[in-house]
Amino acid sequence: MSKSESCRKNLTMKLFKKIAFGILTVLILMLAGGYIYFDRKFTPEKNYLTVKNESGNIPINWLGKEKNVLLLPIHFSGNPETYYLQFDTGSPYTVFYSNSIKNINEIKTNNDRAKTSFFVGKTQISSSNFKIFNIEKDGQSDSLKIIGTIGADILEDRKTVINFKESYVTLNLKNVPKNFKNNLVDFKFKKRKIIIPGVLKGEERKFLYDSGTSAYEFLTYKEEWQNLKSKSSKVKIEKSRSWNNILTTYTANCHQNIRFKNQEIPVEEITYVEGFSNAQFSLMKFSGMTGMLGNKIFLKNSIFIDCKDFKIGID
Repeated sequence: MSKSESCRKNLTMKLFKKIAFGILTVLILMLAGGYIYFDRKFTPEKNYLTVKNESGNIPINWLGKEKNVLLLPIHFSGNPETYYLQFDTGSPYTVFYSNSIKNINEIKTNNDRAKTSFFVGKTQISSSNFKIFNIEKDGQSDSLKIIGTIGADILEDRKTVINFKESYVTLNLKNVPKNFKNNLVDFKFKKRKIIIPGVLKGEERKFLYDSGTSAYEFLTYKEEWQNLKSKSSKVKIEKSRSWNNILTTYTANCHQNIRFKNQEIPVEEITYVEGFSNAQFSLMKFSGMTGMLGNKIFLKNSIFIDCKDFKIGID
């Protein structure tokens, strides 16, 4: 090989390395940019609630024959009316619905924010910065005055029990209940999302618990749904609403179990959803989660959620 050919070859190799390095740098920047985008998009504002007192047992009210929505009664001081908030751990904030609070004198509004104080059981919840959402009416109930949502901010740095067996919720507990002390596992409360470890089909998995998906046991991706559903099962197709989004759900029978430490929970139905935003699905996949657990899978159980020491127990 001549000296000039050797020089050309070296220059070509250097150019190739520069191009390869440039492509690698772009890929790294894209991944970093994607991480920063999702991190910022799903990082909630600072918790704006002031919470006082342990609540005692708050009775659960269910909306719909299929227990579609978990409601908690609330009261304003000096107002004899009983109002209701949906208890939705999938929401990072406690919010009010604009059309539902217009005639409530105890709630002072300023654009998209509200100032008020109310009681859930004996627990007093106050803020001058409640979010206000514009929610379209779905005609589910005019008899119950549903005016907003209690979100996962009520859980943050606090201990909570959701007892489906006896149909009550206890907020702002001081101590760990005796029946849970030997039945606790670590969990993540990432961006006010409850992520529980469990074992499904012999594999360690991560599951998002969302009390807003009351009517469903286990919602997952289409690929997981096809893999886990019973082969001979008929598929039930329904339309449902999540906030202002219309979703199409495909539900099939399932004969699997999820094991949480020493508690094994049967999965009798599995659901695949069309209509969630790409961002919502991307967040779940980005976090490595298998799917979302709704209230229906825990109706024979009680859940203790400790968002101070990040321990969870299922009884």
